[in-house]
Amino acid sequence: MKTIKTISFVICLVLLLLFVGGCETKSDIEARQQQEREYFIKSAEESYQEGMAIFQEMDFSNPDKEKSKKASLCFFVGTADHRHFSEREDCASEVKSKCPNAEELYYTANCLEIISEWGTIEKGLTIKNSMLRYYAELIPEKYDGDLKEKVLLIRNQIIDIDENVVKPKAAALKERHKQLQAEYDRTYSERVAKQGDDDPYYDEEFYTAGNYSEDYDDDSYRSEKREDREHHRQSGGGTRRWR
Repeated sequence: MKTIKTISFVICLVLLLLFVGGCETKSDIEARQQQEREYFIKSAEESYQEGMAIFQEMDFSNPDKEKSKKASLCFFVGTADHRHFSEREDCASEVKSKCPNAEELYYTANCLEIISEWGTIEKGLTIKNSMLRYYAELIPEKYDGDLKEKVLLIRNQIIDIDENVVKPKAAALKERHKQLQAEYDRTYSERVAKQGDDDPYYDEEFYTAGNYSEDYDDDSYRSEKREDREHHRQSGGGTRRWR
């Protein structure tokens, strides 16, 4: 009986100690929260400085993909989006003072990552126009922060190439397609009459004359399917795939 009482006493004592040890006082909670804030601010500052070191040595005219991606992650830690996602709005003013240009440098890093992926600004704009132009325009025209010259140079180059090279080429290609379609429509009845019972969609003269070939052979469909079209035409098959 005495043994049972002793065991019960020990169990109660252990539970009491666990309960007391597991309870935080108000001052304990405040101290812990302050430590978390300080850690968040310190991490953001260190990450920002790491991104700055990458940008200072990087050649923006020939950006490295991995370094651009790394810089993007480094600068993101100092942005408002990161504070929001991390639920650390209580650190906003401190982080902003430690990472004054995190937003603009983050957008710049994203631009460089896209350019490095495709090789040139023109290709980056042609393939991922909306994103590259979007990030460039998020950088203020009169940006006056860290690495001002390098940041504004790449920003202005992106916008200039988009306006004076990429958009005119796209407009010219669109106009070329319209002309080809108009020519096809204009000569359709003539080709139908000339071919008689043949399917006008297989007018080799129209295709070998250069129409559509240069614009629609990027997936090698025309060259790979030329023999198939001839066989299909002679066999009286259904309609061909329109390119």
